[in-house]
Amino acid sequence: MKRILLGLVVVMAMVFLYIYQSPIMSTNDAIVSAEKHLQNPPKEWRKSISYVDLKEIPMENVSVSLNKKSGFWNDLTNRKQWEVTIKYDGSKPTVVIDAYTGDFIDLYGPLN
Repeated sequence: MKRILLGLVVVMAMVFLYIYQSPIMSTNDAIVSAEKHLQNPPKEWRKSISYVDLKEIPMENVSVSLNKKSGFWNDLTNRKQWEVTIKYDGSKPTVVIDAYTGDFIDLYGPLN
């Protein structure tokens, strides 16, 4: 019984360490993912956001920051999120994406 319990603890520790140390997307991947999310926004935001093509925007107008996610589990496992801000046509939308998968979390700026 002790071997089974010890094996279970070791497996759980390995899973926790893998979650804690999972690889983060590069900055360039985060920018590409943010552009993809701005080009295909959720249905309720489509009228508020104009089409974005990063090839026309100079890199000085793109800022990227890697921040911690909020919440108990995210603090415990050291989860991060990318915040990509793109200045174009007088607006400054910020796309918040998961730093590990590139999944869309939030968008703020052009709607405020």
